Amino acid sequence: MKKLALVAVVVAVVAMMAFGVYASDIRNTKHNLSMQATNNYTHSTNYNEICVFCHTPHAAGTWPLWNRDMSGIPSFQMYSTSPTFKVTATDIDSTSKLCFSCHLTANSVKNPLLNPSNLVNSAQPTFNKGIHSTAVIGSDLRDDHPIGFNYSNVAGNNSYELETATNAASNLGGTTAQIFPNGYMTCATCHDVHGKVSGNSVIKVLLQRSNASSMLCLSCHKK
Repeated sequence: MKKLALVAVVVAVVAMMAFGVYASDIRNTKHNLSMQATNNYTHSTNYNEICVFCHTPHAAGTWPLWNRDMSGIPSFQMYSTSPTFKVTATDIDSTSKLCFSCHLTANSVKNPLLNPSNLVNSAQPTFNKGIHSTAVIGSDLRDDHPIGFNYSNVAGNNSYELETATNAASNLGGTTAQIFPNGYMTCATCHDVHGKVSGNSVIKVLLQRSNASSMLCLSCHKK
């Protein structure tokens, strides 16, 4: 019986890895902005908490547990080269807007001192470098992958050569509700903000799955 149980566990783990089911681990990704970070990207030189740069359990305002100032989010110029993709700034989902609080405005955190003992020699977190230029998306989204459109509606047009929402979500390791919330393409359709771990290997580029051999792209695009 014990041998059968062990075999079942091994099979389950292998299946999870094969189908892209991973655990999250933000510590080894670019989103670890603490002084503990071992990467060569932007991170604090004097603050050793990790979650505080995005989350706070108190005084988060109208955004649940979100620790960034959202007041500077401007209007967006949206992708609009065809009637199908003609969307407006109001079509951007609330989760995607959270991404823009760093990748657009880099506004300050609302509540930096969750634990003052975590701050070293300063009243505010300081950083070794600014956000990399390619990570500053800006408010003109016409040169980026479109978001804010109903994926199933677009996939129904055969000329776009897209997988169905069900197939695409499965390829990306989630359900349609997770990958296309309310049916829509969002930042989180392609990105996992906390990173993913398969064994000891981290997908450090914060994607839903590795893009080796363009597998991320091919999750949706039938080419």
